[in-house]
Amino acid sequence: MPEPEKRGDKFTWTYALWLLPFLAQNWLYWVRPQWDWWTIDLIVWVLMLIAIAGSISVNLALRRRRRLTSLLTAPLLLLVLLRILATAGITTDNVRFALTKQTYLAEIERADLSGGEPRFRTFVWDDTFLEKTYSTLVYDESEEIALPNGEQSKAWQQRVQKLCSEKKECLDLNPGPGEYASIRKIGEHFYILDDSLPNAVP
Repeated sequence: MPEPEKRGDKFTWTYALWLLPFLAQNWLYWVRPQWDWWTIDLIVWVLMLIAIAGSISVNLALRRRRRLTSLLTAPLLLLVLLRILATAGITTDNVRFALTKQTYLAEIERADLSGGEPRFRTFVWDDTFLEKTYSTLVYDESEEIALPNGEQSKAWQQRVQKLCSEKKECLDLNPGPGEYASIRKIGEHFYILDDSLPNAVP
């Protein structure tokens, strides 16, 4: 004789929604960059762990196998959804860039002192971890930033050094041992430079 279904024991995808607050800081950081997102993220993480641990305990005690399975597979469902969105070009960086691109272009136009040279500017993209910029938006009209490290022209290197010395907007494409830097294109002449996280730890 089959075991009767326990009350409230059913498969549900809604547990995936519990993880959305944890992901929200990646989408909302640039809206309110002055907030302490590192602390907010830590608080959300702790509350989420408490909620998940509590739900697992309750479902174990009531022997709700379907709900427990739903809870344990919720992260996988969310990861699959995020992967599908990323494949379609919908990522936090892409959405943010689409909404703020004109602001950056306007600032580049206002500060254009290139004298006919390809324009080059950097902007802080993410510095939520202990005020360390480990993700930088780079505007490079010459597109030389996309070349393998060391193949940039002397004129490009001089532009980068000048920007670093005059505006303190420094760019390091040659990280030290155990560190890395990756560059990905996000728009016409726009790139995101991701520095290795070890540099963010004091």
